Amino acid sequence: MKTNILTLLTALFLLWACPAIAIAQISEQNPEAPAGYKLVWADEFDSPKLDASKWKHRIGKSGTSYQRAENVSISDGKLVIDLKKEKHQDMEYTGGGIISKFPVKYGYFEVGARLDTGYGWHESFWTTWMSGFDDKRPEFKNMPRLEIDCFEHYTRHDEHIFSYGAIQWYPEHGDVNRDFVTTTEDLSQTYNRFGFEFTPDYMNYYYNGRLLKTINTRQLPQHEQYLWLTCIANQPDATPSGTVYFDYIRWYEISKEDYDTRKAAFVEYLDAFKGPQASSGTDLWIEAEDFPAVNTWTKKQDQNNIILAGVTKEKDKFFHVNDLKATTNLKLKEPGVYHLWVRSRDYSESPAKRKFKMIINGELTETDFGKHGKEGYEWEYGGSFDLPKGALVLDLLNTSQYYVRVDKLLLTTDADFKPSGIGAKTNVKHK
Repeated sequence: MKTNILTLLTALFLLWACPAIAIAQISEQNPEAPAGYKLVWADEFDSPKLDASKWKHRIGKSGTSYQRAENVSISDGKLVIDLKKEKHQDMEYTGGGIISKFPVKYGYFEVGARLDTGYGWHESFWTTWMSGFDDKRPEFKNMPRLEIDCFEHYTRHDEHIFSYGAIQWYPEHGDVNRDFVTTTEDLSQTYNRFGFEFTPDYMNYYYNGRLLKTINTRQLPQHEQYLWLTCIANQPDATPSGTVYFDYIRWYEISKEDYDTRKAAFVEYLDAFKGPQASSGTDLWIEAEDFPAVNTWTKKQDQNNIILAGVTKEKDKFFHVNDLKATTNLKLKEPGVYHLWVRSRDYSESPAKRKFKMIINGELTETDFGKHGKEGYEWEYGGSFDLPKGALVLDLLNTSQYYVRVDKLLLTTDADFKPSGIGAKTNVKHK
């Protein structure tokens, strides 16, 4: 196995006297597996039939299809999943898939696959805590749970697009990340490599040996996962037939010594997203999800952060203004003029629709937050407030009732300080 070169370029620069961060993604290209990893298990699908000691079939209804064992076969060294328009068990389509009979945890996992990409079919290599949808063990109810989607080909996408990401299902539900790749390759005509590296500190996603993204796993659920290779129909008018091919699936592990060496660059890269941790004044870093009174707001996992999400208005459902508030009570030890910064989410497409305001000790902000117009989370300035020592009441007010997302707040006496990145850890106590 060849050794790969990791490069990490992290730069801090000043722009108009405000600190900002320029972070280059680690660049890695591997012809086999990432540096230090050794193959411990594989299925090359070169036996005459599916290895029953390794796999069980995915059976049952999902989407608009019924998954059948009869749709899965081995042919010419490939796992073949046939997709059919046929009535079975009250469903109009049939798909299929396989699930590993054993769970795995950390390591590098890779498949070689040629997709069908027909409209209405959802093809994927993913992992979950379940050994099948019939797995009803009660210990899962309150267990932190994570799903890893090495790749998914969504039903609406063509032969040049796939998605990858992770979903936290409990304790807070939501996407850890969800990203899309547009390829030069026709995914229905060529075999391509899809991989992910799951570790206690970070997760890397790969396509044809190229690192796509690194995310932080230190606050995510850490449990064993079952491997799923599947295809289901997810539309009532899916194309009538198709075939998905998997050339292989491989699992690699790394020694503790090699891992400690390898992880250093990725941890440094992820920690650079924190941004400046302190100003020259007094700082109150406040996590939105720590507000004790949330009413119609809910905690969610979103873009690798736990955030507070405002309710989205339902047809013919009315919310009183008090229901649209999330409230916390803090104690201010030092009086003074504090400058408000709020880290919220917006989108580059259809921006400035997810608006909300804040109320500081009964004073409504003039600023509408959630309208910075950039993709993802950004800090927005909310004005200055002359605050006395003692009780401090903060309210988040969901004025738009449209997919509002709030991550963190900062009240600082430093008028020249501008936060960036994800900011520092919370340093307040809520009542």
